[in-house]
Amino acid sequence: MQANRTATVLFAEPSSGTKRSEASRKALARAVVSIAEATGGRVVKTIGGKLMVVFASPDAAASAASKMQAKIDALAPIDGIKIGVHIAFHSGPVVRGALGDDTVRLALRMVEQAHDGQTITSLGTAEQLNPAFRHFSKRVHTTREAASEQPDVCEVASWHQIGVRPAGWTAMAVLRLTCGDQLAVCSREKQTVVLGRGDDCDIVLAGLAASRQHCTIEHCGGDFVLRDHSSNGTYVAIADGREIVVHNEKVALPEHGVVSIGEPRARTSEPIEFWYALVT
Repeated sequence: MQANRTATVLFAEPSSGTKRSEASRKALARAVVSIAEATGGRVVKTIGGKLMVVFASPDAAASAASKMQAKIDALAPIDGIKIGVHIAFHSGPVVRGALGDDTVRLALRMVEQAHDGQTITSLGTAEQLNPAFRHFSKRVHTTREAASEQPDVCEVASWHQIGVRPAGWTAMAVLRLTCGDQLAVCSREKQTVVLGRGDDCDIVLAGLAASRQHCTIEHCGGDFVLRDHSSNGTYVAIADGREIVVHNEKVALPEHGVVSIGEPRARTSEPIEFWYALVT
């Protein structure tokens, strides 16, 4: 049985006007994807024209949504059409290897209720936001019919769009790690990420070269350090093409690279790609 994890699922859907222009849809998709990846999200797929992104926390999703709304609002009209988007996100359980159906379905229903230029989230997810971000959310009253099909929702304003920095919030360094459809994020919110064969690891590997708890990645004052605890070592390939071996020691990670568990990148079937991002 695969263990459940909690993640935040975000859907971004083009406004009705944007849907009529292929060039507008492509420009919107580029903006959403670039911001999602820069804030620690993983773009999963498109469902009925709605782009689905998974984040490790509500704060990361809220920051990404705020940036998306601001960037898209600033885009010039294409084919005479002003580009617009509506966004919804919801935090809930996922199953490693497959996204939790209930979490995805709920986020999908919510984005269909959002208006153009609006970001909404479930009340339960809004309550999990950092107080600085929660300040930008307000309860939205829904019709009786809508309320029977979805939870109470909150609208989340785009602080990037209105140019107001959330009081008390400081930029958060995050390291996003992906392996297939698995996502883990290391940050001050989750300061240790474990990689290995054990079911309790944040990213689970199937390869025989992996130890049960093969290595950990730790957040250290805005930097990220990999510590190897394994029998076979951990290989880290970095941007200039070099690959280093870490064996029962630690190494500071660069902004981008690939971790291979117990064997070089050229031989592994489970590469773990990582990126540094800054959530503001």
